[in-house]
Parts: sequence; C-alpha cells; structure tokens
Amino acid sequence: MQTGLACFTFLLLWTQTIAGRTYYVTKSGLDSNAGTSQTSAWLTVQKAANSATPGSTVYIGPGTYYETVTVNVQGNVRDGLITFASLIYDSPAVISGKQAKTESADGTMNIIFIQEKSYLRFVNLELTDLKAVECSGVRITGAGTNVELRGLHIHDIRGGGQSGGAMPITVYNKDQTASRRQVIVDSCILHDCEPAWSEALTFNGNIEDFQVTNNKVYNMNNIGIDFIGGESFLGALGVRNGLCAYNLVWNIHSVYDSSSAGIYVDGASNVTIEYNEVHHSDMGIEVGAENKGRVASKMTVRNNYLHHNDKFGLAFGGYDSQRGQVTNSLFMNNRLVQNDVRLTGGGEISISFASGNVVYGNTIKPNSQNVILLASQEGGLNNQFDYQKYYPNGQGATKESLIFFWGNTQYDGLTAFQQNAKQEVHAELGVSKRAFGRKRFFL
Repeated sequence: MQTGLACFTFLLLWTQTIAGRTYYVTKSGLDSNAGTSQTSAWLTVQKAANSATPGSTVYIGPGTYYETVTVNVQGNVRDGLITFASLIYDSPAVISGKQAKTESADGTMNIIFIQEKSYLRFVNLELTDLKAVECSGVRITGAGTNVELRGLHIHDIRGGGQSGGAMPITVYNKDQTASRRQVIVDSCILHDCEPAWSEALTFNGNIEDFQVTNNKVYNMNNIGIDFIGGESFLGALGVRNGLCAYNLVWNIHSVYDSSSAGIYVDGASNVTIEYNEVHHSDMGIEVGAENKGRVASKMTVRNNYLHHNDKFGLAFGGYDSQRGQVTNSLFMNNRLVQNDVRLTGGGEISISFASGNVVYGNTIKPNSQNVILLASQEGGLNNQFDYQKYYPNGQGATKESLIFFWGNTQYDGLTAFQQNAKQEVHAELGVSKRAFGRKRFFL
C-alpha cells in the first residue's frame, strides 16, 4: 500500500511539473534542443507549436522569425492554457509572413493558424508582413474554447481582394454541433491592413461567450470590428452572447462603397457594445442584417462616443425589404457629435428595416445642417425614441432648428416631430458645452 501511494504521489508531482513547464525559442536555438532553457532553446515558433505541453509557457526571444505557424498543441481544463509570449516585454518577438509560401489547412495564408484547438493564449507578440488575397495575422477556425489573444500588435497584412481579405484577426466556425466559445481579444493594436472585402477583426458563425475589449483598430480599408451571423457558407448559427467594450476605432474607410462602420453587427444577437469610441471613419456603429431571413436582435449599444464620421454616427436596420431585420434592441446613453462630416443630409442616426427597438437617453450634437434622424418609410418607423438630449448647432440655434426625416415627411423642429410622430415626448435641450469636451467615455 505504501509503495502504491508513493508511486501515485510521484506521478502526481511529475504530472504537475510537466504541466507547468517553461519552454524557450530564440534566434540562436536549435529545434533539436530540449527547449527547456534559454541555452537549450528551440529555433522556431513552429517547433514550440508542435511540442508545448498543457499548462506550459513558451517564451519567444527578441528578433524576427520568418515563418507561418500552425498550432498543433492545446491545453486542457485540468492543466490550463498553453501560453506563447515574448521573453522580453519591451522587445516583443516579431513573427513575419514576408517569406510565407505554405498555406494553412483551410487553403488560406496565415501567420498563426488555430484549427479546432482550445486552451491557448498568445501575449505581446508582433505579427506583420503577410500578403495574399485571403490571409490573416491570426486565424481561428472550428469549434473549441478558451483562446486568448492579448496585447498583440498586428499590422501590414495586405493584398486582400474581393474573394477574400487581408485581415488582422479572424474567428470562423461553421460547425453546427459545437460552438467556438470564450475567445478573448484584449488590448491588441491592429492597423494598416487591407481587409476589404472582409473585415479587420471579425467573428463569424457559431461563436458565443466572447470578449473584444480595449483594442485599437485603425487605418483599415473596410469594416473595423464585425460580428456576423447568417452567411450561408458558415451555417445558420451566428455570433451571439458577447461583449465589445472600450475599443478605440478610427480611420476606417471602405475602398469600394465608402460605407464601412468602425463597429458593425451583421445578423448577430445578444451582443453588448459599450464604452467604445469611433471617429473619422465612414460610419460609427451600425447594427444590421444583410442575409435573407436573418434577424439581429437583443443588441445593447450604450455609452459609446461616436463623432466626426463621414456619414451616420449610429445606424440600425436590415439591408433591404427582402434581407434581414433588427429587432428588440436598445440604443442608450450614446454620445453622437458632428457626424455626417460630408454633409450628405443623412444626419446622426439612420434607421432602415427595424422594429421594436428603443433609442433612449442619447446625447446628440449634430453638424451645421442640424439633421438628427433619417428613418425609412418602409421599415424604420416602428421604433421608440425618447429622452434624447439635443445640442443644436450654430449661434442662436434652437430646438426648432433640428430636422427629423420620419418616413416620407420632413419635420422642421423638435416640436413638430414630437407632435406629429408622437416621439421624443421627454426630449430636452442641453445647456452646457462641457458635455462635448475631450473625455473619451462617460456615464
């Protein structure tokens, strides 16, 4: 009995040691080494992605690693995540796709490729210089759980075309029997990529319980952050039950239709979008549904700061009468300031095919045209507006300077809109310019 207990204790301690191992990759290493110290480090990140054990940490030394990495290992619920991180915080390892020649298993080009793997974490790495019609800095496909991307710097992913896109981060799952769950993208910097005709940071398909927070996304030639459901090649189950918060998004401009939102929802459901700032892009935040029969519902869009975008600050509704609806969603306590920079006459808020939504308590300072709202006659009138606070633009401007396009009718002045559309019963005018200072977020 004692011998058996001793053996069990030894095996338990050995298992814990293996689970907590540390591995190293350096520019002076060899893949034939043990990888367990800096003096016996591996040479390639791919070697680590083939060999690291559950619960271990792989430290990657300074320098540029010219490779594309397919992750063939994963952690587990007992031992924990496998972490890939830079050895020196202030000198992040660079993984470059400049010499990339080998496609990932799904036929696309990617710097880091994760397929049906779980319990992985990537921290403080720089991914750059990949060029292909369809490619990603990080591409996650298939079902799985607990993958974290933290503090990544991804840039110069280029060459995207109409049949694909050159995207910093993509998460796709077409599996209809098992979801991709608990993906975290936090504190990443994504810039100067060419995602058109796709999106810079995109979640698409059967994905739930995710978090996209504290990221900076800028200088993209199409949509910045996107949550999608209903595309036929990924199945009926769409993105749902997630959080998009405290992201800063700017300079997002479509190369083909000048209608890219900084943050976009296309047929997803039950996503909270809060405390983000979007500025100097085609549009601020748009909640839509492009695919036939798709409904984006139970969205909460609140406490965002949307300013100086070329077109609308906030838009919601289905693509057209045949494709999609937005229903039962809340747009609350957002701050919209001088959007429609191009003076198209569309104003701050646009509604297309949507019903049962509530627009409540937003603070709005329009541009010099003082256009607040453009609501479609065919599909945009069955929604509730109330408790907005308005700051009319221009010396001597009053509430009667505000313009509302409600269906086929133009209402000049807040009073006319209230009386005829039976909306905004409790709206009020703001009195202090301090509400529009430089502070990013507000309550």
